Amino acid sequence: MICSYYYRGPEDQPWEFEETTWERINLLVGASGSGKTKFTNTLFNFASSVVKGEPFRRGFWRIVARTASHEYLWEYDGGGTQSPSQVAREFAKRKDISATNGYEVIVNRKPDEFLFCGNKLPKLQKDKSSITLLKEEDTIRPLYETFGKVQRRSFHTEGLQDAFAIQNLPVTVIKKAKESGLEELWKQEHTVSAKMFLLKENFPTIYRLAVEVFTSVFTTITECDVRAMKSPPLRLSPETVVPEFVVKEKNVRDWIPLRELSSGMQKVLLIVTDVLTLPKGSIYIIDEYENSLGINAIDFLPDFLLHHGEDVQFFITTHHPYLINSMPMKTWRVFHRTGCKVAIKPGAEFEKKYGRSKQKAFVQLINDPFYTGIAE
Repeated sequence: MICSYYYRGPEDQPWEFEETTWERINLLVGASGSGKTKFTNTLFNFASSVVKGEPFRRGFWRIVARTASHEYLWEYDGGGTQSPSQVAREFAKRKDISATNGYEVIVNRKPDEFLFCGNKLPKLQKDKSSITLLKEEDTIRPLYETFGKVQRRSFHTEGLQDAFAIQNLPVTVIKKAKESGLEELWKQEHTVSAKMFLLKENFPTIYRLAVEVFTSVFTTITECDVRAMKSPPLRLSPETVVPEFVVKEKNVRDWIPLRELSSGMQKVLLIVTDVLTLPKGSIYIIDEYENSLGINAIDFLPDFLLHHGEDVQFFITTHHPYLINSMPMKTWRVFHRTGCKVAIKPGAEFEKKYGRSKQKAFVQLINDPFYTGIAE
């Protein structure tokens, strides 16, 4: 879980997000152009660079993250204008959550010296973070795994096409899915139909819950199933299955395949299957999920997130008044940009200012200079 986050870009990309604390559910609110998507990009790209071992981006990060047993404070300075970038300074410390003692320094790194737990290390790659380089060490691994669980779901055309594409499932994958567990299921990046098929075969309780949530949102649906296509347009070998999620609706005789459902139905099922299969400790970014959706498809999300994914942290960007009004004000994080500097206030401040009525507070918020103003 990300407890606090600060980012400052290099001189030629001078974006700055002030240090902000974050909760399990975070609804990013603000006028268009206030920096919400830019913020989620810096978070996701940073985590991706750490996990993939890519040359790190220039800029400065200060992050407090909490794992199951420890809290980490990590600072990374990617330096000035070198290309590729190299580490100018890196510092990390951690403390036991259950203990009363303070932080212990585990990384203290400068261009000419690299100390790990007080011991000097030999020269290592200068363009990769210590978290990448030392990921096998017991003191670093939990933090590395936290960044590896930062996930982002795209609701733009290309991302949706990938999620609802036809996928060949090897029989060996189907047989091993249960013993591999949900975490491995997520890593495989299966399409929605493939994931529902694997849930039905190996995790029936989760499959039934997904169907129950889905049909509660769309009451015209009377029945759901996921089955192997009899005549798939693409089948790579006889040792594969091509699954397809299908539904029946009231007064409609034939089964309707997922690819023919409305975009609202598709997006809801995508969110449901994601959240119910996310590994514990995941950080899940949702960017403008509500685009082109009806109220019923938006309405389910607040209650669903509050009651599922208890061990998952959510960052959700939105402009939709209904979604904002439906979420507790304590989950709001309100963005305001002045040039390239972004200030972020917790919703609790506006609750004190405008009262506990979420609808009234949001109406007042959108007329508040902090919300409306994007200063040059």
